[in-house]
Amino acid sequence: MKTLRLLTVLIVIALLVSVWVPVPAAALSPSSDAKVSVNLIVDQAKSKVVKLVVNNRTGGTLYVRLTGPRNYSFATSKPGKATFLNIQPGRYTITVSSSACRGTLTYNRNMKGTIALKPFVCR
Repeated sequence: MKTLRLLTVLIVIALLVSVWVPVPAAALSPSSDAKVSVNLIVDQAKSKVVKLVVNNRTGGTLYVRLTGPRNYSFATSKPGKATFLNIQPGRYTITVSSSACRGTLTYNRNMKGTIALKPFVCR
């Protein structure tokens, strides 16, 4: 009976110690046929992307089109501030229109960091 109890205690101790011991990592050789999956987490604060902030006070849907190194189209029907993310930095022509009023506004901006445009109001 003492032997069984001693054996049980030793097994429990061995299991507890094995949990805390680091497992050695092994790299796959380039010729390996195993598939490797990689998850990439991007910190937007450190990446080189632009945020565009617009303030929709038109009472309708605000349409924003960017023409430059890449082309983007955004729309927001929510009144107040809206933020559009993940824009590549560079020089853009920004065209803004609304479903609530006629006409367009056009800006030429060199975009980097955060760009905030003046509030849009229909008169």
